[in-house]
Amino acid sequence: MTSWSGYTSVHTTIVELTGENTRRWCNGMFSNNFRAMQPTQNHRSAICDDRGRVKGFIDALCISDTQFLCTFDGITLEEFNGRFQMYMMLDDIELEERSSTLCHIFGNETTALLNELELPVPEKGEAAEQNGIWISRRSRLKGHEGFDILSGSENTDALKAIVERLHAKGSETTTEQFENLRILSGTPQFPADFTDKSFIHDYDLQDDVCSFNKGCYVGQEIINRMDIKKLATKKLLRIQLDGAWTIGETILLNGKKVGSMTSMTSDGTVGLALLRKTAWETGTALASSEKSATVL
Repeated sequence: MTSWSGYTSVHTTIVELTGENTRRWCNGMFSNNFRAMQPTQNHRSAICDDRGRVKGFIDALCISDTQFLCTFDGITLEEFNGRFQMYMMLDDIELEERSSTLCHIFGNETTALLNELELPVPEKGEAAEQNGIWISRRSRLKGHEGFDILSGSENTDALKAIVERLHAKGSETTTEQFENLRILSGTPQFPADFTDKSFIHDYDLQDDVCSFNKGCYVGQEIINRMDIKKLATKKLLRIQLDGAWTIGETILLNGKKVGSMTSMTSDGTVGLALLRKTAWETGTALASSEKSATVL
């Protein structure tokens, strides 16, 4: 297992949304507040259907009043266009794909790494640009500091140079190692840890991806009701595993189904499970067939 510090490449889709109506359109489609964003500010939003169910996430960086650099999380460009292309055409919003990879640095040494690379260190909710490269404060491991480094254009040479310098330092974290760290930190990932009926509150993400005073957006009525009435009935929790568990396996408490396994470390010792309220307490003993587990 790698230490809680390093960098990894994140394969995703980065697009630029532009047009006079972009801010208003995004504000009505996604869960966070686009109207209040100022240039160089960034935030994360959920993409929900009209019943408030999560269909993906989007990280947005405000470049100007009519220009946003967006990173998809758990949704492909094809899926995004299938859901929104018609509405973007009606509002004269243009989408241009920028790149498909970003560099994410994380852990206690992130500030030192940025200083060594002679890159700016943005504050929470902020991003900074240097020579066509954007540095955006973004935690991808729950409870651990992190920054995304991405190109704002199709030319990724400057980003490649940064990755080469990081690689030379020997601080690279493989995809498998980073996935293990994600699970150990209890960080949910879409779609691995979600179902077709998952809500933001099931993952305690509402404070990170939602604005509750910005007005209407797709799924807003149900999301607000869940927040006010505390209606979440499931929670994603870490569990200690004993035995050969598999992803998707049913989890039992006293013989009754209380959830299912969604993610698991490569050594099979720790997993993430979407569990009902009766199994939320730390130390709860769970089972499946002849295997056992304990809520952490």
